[in-house]
Amino acid sequence: MDFEKALKFVLKAKSIGVEEKGVEVSVAIVDQAGHPVLVARGKRVSWHGPYMATGKARLAAAFLKPTEVLMDQWADRSYFPISLTEVIPGGVTLNKGGYPIFENGECIGAIGVGGGSPAVDDYVAKATVTAFNGHRPATDSE
Repeated sequence: MDFEKALKFVLKAKSIGVEEKGVEVSVAIVDQAGHPVLVARGKRVSWHGPYMATGKARLAAAFLKPTEVLMDQWADRSYFPISLTEVIPGGVTLNKGGYPIFENGECIGAIGVGGGSPAVDDYVAKATVTAFNGHRPATDSE
């Protein structure tokens, strides 16, 4: 994931957030190892938005699945996701709104969106990666 590609994802997500959901979202793009490439703040009063978005992106990159899928997968194992907040460097956000980004079948990074409800954040993240054909459906067997 390079800066130019990350910028395209950020601009698309910000546009989808405002135009389709009426929300000024924070967006984070990380590389495949979870390192921040580009983070853009949404609402000025939401100082926590970039941190939330980065944590969602980092979680999606670590497990190569949307955070919504992970939250459902871990619903009956509450201690496991909580342990990840300390284990994964930089921390993670245990909520919907993170999606891995694939290119030629390989994960090149992930997007995290914050600033709306979990459903809105998830919608914006998924719509953004889908717009660039950078997402493949996750399966439980992965």
